[in-house]
Amino acid sequence: MEFREDIGQYVFEYEGLIFAWDEEPEEDIQDTVKTLANNYFKHLDGIIDFMLPDIKKIYGQVTVEDVKRNLGRPIVDYDNGKVTYCEQLFDDCHIFEFEFMDDAFEKLQYFSIDG
Repeated sequence: MEFREDIGQYVFEYEGLIFAWDEEPEEDIQDTVKTLANNYFKHLDGIIDFMLPDIKKIYGQVTVEDVKRNLGRPIVDYDNGKVTYCEQLFDDCHIFEFEFMDDAFEKLQYFSIDG
């Protein structure tokens, strides 16, 4: 776990995902991180299906595979229930973000493309 000045949060990287907290977690977060990472990858197609209609509005006819290739590393903000893609490759000026309501990434809401 380290504090990253660029995002102003404590981060822990695991399996290509960045997990972030506003305050340094007091408890051991290894099990939580492993569960979240497994669930994220298990439900990635569903996550992309959730985002795809809005992505298509901006970037045209893209496929699930296009989105997988271009999302970049997600930042999972566990405290706030948000996943942010600051490194997406569709363009160099937008940030993708959605909220998750459960640790299984089955209940998603409020996808946005900001920039």
